[in-house]
This record gives sequence, structure tokens and C-alpha cells, in this order.
Amino acid sequence: MSGGLRYEYRWQDGEDYKRPTKLPALKYMNLLMDWIESLINNEDIFPTRVGVPFPKNFQQVCKKIVSRLFRVFVHVYIHHFDSICSMGAEAHINTCYKHYYYFITEFHLIDNSELQPLKEIDRERYAIKRAMDKFTFRLYLSPRRPFPFHSVNVFMCIGKLRDYFHLMFIQNNVKWLQQHHRLGS
Repeated sequence: MSGGLRYEYRWQDGEDYKRPTKLPALKYMNLLMDWIESLINNEDIFPTRVGVPFPKNFQQVCKKIVSRLFRVFVHVYIHHFDSICSMGAEAHINTCYKHYYYFITEFHLIDNSELQPLKEIDRERYAIKRAMDKFTFRLYLSPRRPFPFHSVNVFMCIGKLRDYFHLMFIQNNVKWLQQHHRLGS
């Protein structure tokens, strides 16, 4: 999947694609959504029962997920933004990206160097930044005007990851408070 002239994203999942493999964007995104779904549904990585601890590699898994989701934003902004604007859906994609960006920066889930492709785009397209600052949300997912990629899936993944991080944050703080302030005694 291409991220412009300077960036190319190759798929590797360790199972079907053992080495980084160049794929068309649609296949890359479909594999990505399937891969994320399999991780999120894995109880060993994303426990759903109270009291079950998160695995030690939980943050690494989440960082890998959000870095790969970022690649979708890069591809969409670089190769399809004109189409999105012609549909009148730029506010939707900009809002999705803004929520995504705030989430990954709040939890330090992605290295700043990985954000570089869209930083370059922001310099070239001031309109994107201006539209993001308006923070309007118009949803264009009617049957007559389908959105060109799995935006709902991306939004749901980000929401679910946010929930897990908040749960992990609360669990860690309760343990810390119990250890240091002897709550309940």
C-alpha cells in the first residue's frame, strides 16, 4: 500500500505473510481489519473478565495496531482526499483522524517519526488543518453515498482500544492506591 512517493507500507502478519509483502491498498486494509479483529477477540490479549490481568506485551500490541491504522489515514489523505472532498465527507475523515491523533498522543502509542507522512501533507494542504480545527462531524454513510474504506471499523477499534486503556489505567491506579494508602482499612 502506498503512502505517497516517499512511503510504502508492506503487510506482514507472521502467519500467511511471513515477510513484508507489497499489496494493493484494499487488500492491505482488509487484512488489517481482519488482523485487528482477531487480536481484539483474543481473550489472552484483550481480557474481558474483571480481575484478569492484561498481558505484559499489551502496550506493544496496541502500538502495532495503531501504527498500522495510521497507515490507512496516510493512504486515504494522500491518494483519496480529493474524492472525499468531492463527496463532502472531509469533515468526517478529519474528525476520525482528530480523535485518532488525540488518542495516540495521549497514551504515547506511536513514535513521532511515524506521523511524518501526514505532517508533510499538512504543510502542503492547509485546508486539511483548517477543516480539522472546525471539528464538525457529518456522517456520510448512507447507502447512496458509501464511504470508501472501513471508517466505522477504524472508529470502533479506536474506541475499544481507548476503553481498554482506561480500564487498565483504572486498575493500575486502584492497585497503587491500595498499596500506598491502604484503602478499605
